[in-house]
Parts: sequence; C-alpha cells; structure tokens
Amino acid sequence: MLKGNIRVLKKIVNKIGINEEIDSNLEYWISKSDSEKISAIQELRLQYIKLFNKQDEYDESRKRLRGFCRVTKQTQS
Repeated sequence: MLKGNIRVLKKIVNKIGINEEIDSNLEYWISKSDSEKISAIQELRLQYIKLFNKQDEYDESRKRLRGFCRVTKQTQS
C-alpha cells in the first residue's frame, strides 16, 4: 500500500496450533515427488556446508563414499 511517496507495510500473522502445523508440513511433503524431496535435501545440505564452512569435510566424505561404492560394486559382480 502506498501513501504519498511512502510505502506502508502491513504485518500479517496467522496463528495456528502445533498439530495444524505438523499436518500442513506433512501434507506438503506428501504432495512432493521423490526427486523434489531429494532436491530439497541436497539444497539444505549445501546450505549447511556453506554456512558452517564444511567444504573440506564434505570433499573428504565424498572421496570415501566413492571408494566404498567401488568396493561394493566389485564384490557384487
């Protein structure tokens, strides 16, 4: 809303009970596809890595995971 040259912002707050919030979150995630859920998790992981400066640890764990996957694939063949 504008009053003259000044923009006025209205604060809107909707209060809901904790059970309503849980139901709302559950419905939201149930409605998402598996790939959308995985993308959301990956985005959160990347934000965590950046926020807490964990890039070196992330890189090291990826190296270990790649080695584990190779061993697992070789033993299953």
